[in-house]
Amino acid sequence: MIFWLFGLMGCGEAEVPPPTKEIPIDTEKTKKEEPKESKKDLPPIDPPTPMQEPLVGGPYPGLLLTQAWFWTDQNGKANPGPARLEIWRKEPQGWKKTRLEDGESNVFHKAIPYENGILTIGAEKAMLKKWTHDQGKWSAELLWEKSWGGRFNRLRDIEVGDVDGDGKEELVIATHDHGVIAVFDDPKNITELDPKADTFIHEIEIGDVDGDGKKEFFATPSARNSAKHSQGGSVVMYRWNGKSYERSVVVAMDKTHAKEILVTDIDKDGRDELYVVKEAVKIGNAIITPVQIVRYTPDKDGVFIGTVVHTIQDAQTRFLISGDWNGDGSLDLIAASMKAGLWFIERDAEDKWSASLIDADSSGFEHSAYGADIDGDGVLELYVAADDQKSLNSYVFRDGSFHKEKIGEIPANTFTWNIVSGSF
Repeated sequence: MIFWLFGLMGCGEAEVPPPTKEIPIDTEKTKKEEPKESKKDLPPIDPPTPMQEPLVGGPYPGLLLTQAWFWTDQNGKANPGPARLEIWRKEPQGWKKTRLEDGESNVFHKAIPYENGILTIGAEKAMLKKWTHDQGKWSAELLWEKSWGGRFNRLRDIEVGDVDGDGKEELVIATHDHGVIAVFDDPKNITELDPKADTFIHEIEIGDVDGDGKKEFFATPSARNSAKHSQGGSVVMYRWNGKSYERSVVVAMDKTHAKEILVTDIDKDGRDELYVVKEAVKIGNAIITPVQIVRYTPDKDGVFIGTVVHTIQDAQTRFLISGDWNGDGSLDLIAASMKAGLWFIERDAEDKWSASLIDADSSGFEHSAYGADIDGDGVLELYVAADDQKSLNSYVFRDGSFHKEKIGEIPANTFTWNIVSGSF
């Protein structure tokens, strides 16, 4: 497995299967062997042309899958392809996929429906674009592009919300690798917060944790990603004070960090809680402390108190989502771990938590998951990109358990970074 390819793609850390080696075919022993063709003599393979397939008919309800993928050249070397967005629409005849790619970046980390179009955040280059589709053709408007002069230039996460109380929604964007958290009002009004060299911001969440009707936002800075050991990091909170965004530290971690957080009101008390997924503490491949999902709520003095909700015996868990999955009127959690499967995590009336395994045969480096009622029947579906199994799946809770259905294929050597729903 080769680690450095993921750095080329601008996504940090992962392993990609090595290209298959070519096996030469021997000629007959009685014949003189002809000179073997070296890889240097092979004709070059051109990089793939970005695909921009038209949307036909619709709009239909569907999903946006943001991806990175690799192609193999004449030397057997894997190379990052154009940033890829797969648009899966549930048409009257069933699910159908449309592909949109961008040659100016090699990964889309996230895409969201936005103002009659689709916003994408890219990496290598770090670009915020708005895509629109008209008469069978796609067009892109570049809203923001930035290079901070470090090793990487990435837009890693984006959330939408009114974080300064002006009645208009802002875009809050996480970046690599200069530690910048950007608050985007419009292309001419972008606030860059707390730049720090060699710092990755992995995740953004927006919510109201103190119940004052004003939204805070949270971010997860850490040292650079490392495949050899667990880097330290923290979760920080920002509040608008009328003039600027005030930063405070919710939790600091010396031996681990968080790449996934969730802000949601599970107990329905009118105040959001912060859920932090602490990655495993590792030395090499050995897990010293497994993944922990920790709920943080502020006390009367504003100090955040942590409670462990669940642990998962895995190196990482990059998706934690909430919803009423079983239709009992209560909100629960679903965690998608890298290798340990999908987990259903319930909270009872006494604030006790229990977990059950939904599917052990579902995995992936990111293992993207999302909840939506695509078919409009009032029942929440769970959508999961199982990259290891090369399958996009849906799950519905029925008769006391989750029932799985395959929607379509995910190509080999593909990493799905995010899923959201909309009408396209």
